[in-house]
Amino acid sequence: MYLLTLERAVGITDEAWKVVEVTQWRLARALEASDHPLALGVAKEMVETIAKIVLATRGEVAGSQMDFGECVTAAHKALARLPGPHLSNEPVLKQLVQSAKGIATQLAPVRNAYGTGHGRAEQPDIPEEMLHLCLDGALLWSRWALRRLGVLTLGMPEPLIRDLKSGIFHGGALTPRLKAALQNEGDAAVLRRLGMAVGQRAMMDTHVVRVEGVQACAESDDLDIWPPAYRTALFEGLFIDATGRPTVSIWSAEWASRVIAPLGEDEASVVIGDLENKLADTNIDDLTTAFENKAFCHRLHYSGRCLPPRAQQAWGHLLDYIVLAVGLTEPPPDLA
Repeated sequence: MYLLTLERAVGITDEAWKVVEVTQWRLARALEASDHPLALGVAKEMVETIAKIVLATRGEVAGSQMDFGECVTAAHKALARLPGPHLSNEPVLKQLVQSAKGIATQLAPVRNAYGTGHGRAEQPDIPEEMLHLCLDGALLWSRWALRRLGVLTLGMPEPLIRDLKSGIFHGGALTPRLKAALQNEGDAAVLRRLGMAVGQRAMMDTHVVRVEGVQACAESDDLDIWPPAYRTALFEGLFIDATGRPTVSIWSAEWASRVIAPLGEDEASVVIGDLENKLADTNIDDLTTAFENKAFCHRLHYSGRCLPPRAQQAWGHLLDYIVLAVGLTEPPPDLA
């Protein structure tokens, strides 16, 4: 019995992976039924599916009339030249991978001669050796491609931003994806989107995102690892959700100021002032509901002490605005 398990690469969409899973299921059923022509046809289909997923992930389109060999070759080239800390460019490895690709591309003529997809007057016999070699080659190339694709998608921010909206994160899963995205992405607008997504997801009580995306940033002064664009948007995401409504918690009051403290006096002051202006554009009822928690306001007050002096003044103005807006009868003491 063949082990047909394929490891899903980080960043592959649910829709794309469902296609792979259905193909695996068809291949398993064909083998169980000893339907060797169908098994050859599905093996070729599996390789083509993964090749098209690779191209789509890289932002390329495989035309509906693209030849199977061209499709696999294009995907193979995109992955073969991919740099990565855990990838090898050893000549021997390149030869091995090229050999796997050679078998994979031969699945089309073998399928044409022996497999499903063509009407036949007679079904030619399929030698066991040919069947096994084709299946082994298809699985070998597919597994290599998916592992390489995982390295590619690890540093892509768009799949991560999408997953932050509704995906499930287990401990340690966010850190490598987030660090890769922050190190590889130079567009400040994308970094802001990423920071906002992390902040807003953290406010949905997702523990892993809080620890690995917010607290890790707040505990570091490194602006190369945690860029300013990410920090400023993360800060805002801890106060305003995706619908534009204010959000608060004792936890966010503890960590928000520490996220922007390394930015310096002037930049941190601007970020705090921008947040005050954005809160002013929210619904007053939503604002009151969010900030009426006195414990939150007191925690927010004390957390401002980690900021540089001028930024502390801006923080004080923010607290004054909150107290006035929500009508607290016992405002927190002055920062001084």
